[in-house]
Amino acid sequence: MIKVLFKRILNFMPYVAAYFLALGLAAMAFAFFGENVLFKDGSFSMVKVACYLPSDNELNSAGFSFISNMNSVEDTISFIELDSPEEVRTAVDEGDVVAGLIIPEDFASGIFSGSNPELEVVFKSADTFDEQVVKDIMLVLANDLGVGQACVQTIYDFCDQHGVPFDQSSELSDVVRINELGYALDRMNIFRYDTVDSIAAFTLTQKIAGAALVYVFLLSVFVFAYFCKGSNPAFIARARLSGISPALFFVMEAMSVMVMMYIAFALITIGLQFTKIGISMMALIKMLPVVAIIAFIVTGVSYLFRSPVSAAYISFAAFTVLMYLAGGLLPLEFMPKFLQEMSVYNPFKYLITFTLEAMFT
Repeated sequence: MIKVLFKRILNFMPYVAAYFLALGLAAMAFAFFGENVLFKDGSFSMVKVACYLPSDNELNSAGFSFISNMNSVEDTISFIELDSPEEVRTAVDEGDVVAGLIIPEDFASGIFSGSNPELEVVFKSADTFDEQVVKDIMLVLANDLGVGQACVQTIYDFCDQHGVPFDQSSELSDVVRINELGYALDRMNIFRYDTVDSIAAFTLTQKIAGAALVYVFLLSVFVFAYFCKGSNPAFIARARLSGISPALFFVMEAMSVMVMMYIAFALITIGLQFTKIGISMMALIKMLPVVAIIAFIVTGVSYLFRSPVSAAYISFAAFTVLMYLAGGLLPLEFMPKFLQEMSVYNPFKYLITFTLEAMFT
């Protein structure tokens, strides 16, 4: 029986190759250009924010430049600097930007003197994913400002307790601010600021490529349904005559499907070494459990329906819905909140996550 399966694998491989070549190329093309499909201007910046930055204190420009160039902010928010608070409000009102950030004239001096002037963040629409990104970024920046403010305020309190003249304490606080900003700029690369918006754990191209690969493998039921003979009485009878139980026959066919899938994946992995996707060669080992799981799913579906055509089209509908709800066709962050919460019960979500980790770490 093993010899028979081996011959069937050899005979069936051209059909498998044709399937993966056709859908694989389509999926890879979408992975390359999906960034432009989801986000305009070929940028990872998903959220446009208008801002007004006063020129009354050089710390405003220095601090804002530092913040806007952090990886977590740069990859998430595109800042559009305008000349007045009124222009910012108009841009938000007309829908040109998601939000507006208005920095008051006395912001820098007020932060360090303890008066805490408030930044004005302007929204127009209802609570959306884009607005949540802005709010999350503002929370991070507020914490950063709080650290600087605490340092300077501590100097003022210390000088006040020990009778140090105000002029000297101001000089000390200026030194602290300059040193703190310089230190922060020098140490920006200590941390990877790439998970603030929970989208950039992998680059967008890699996420699309990984999810597309899982989807293509699942839809291989279109071709493997014709390979699996678990519903064919003649094959079952032949297996029983050979002393093979239906369960063992299922496992043998699933393993055969896995072998063909793995050969296709190995060729894809080698091919992707010459692209910008950057798949790791260690994926050839790490992806074995994923390939095995998908092979058993595809074989099980092929056994469940007697007709290969029925198996193919029913699984296409089911897998497409499940992949969509798992964030494989569209990032979960763009979906309604109740669908995001439901995704924790979707096994395909974890299959996609494991695939990404196996391919790119």
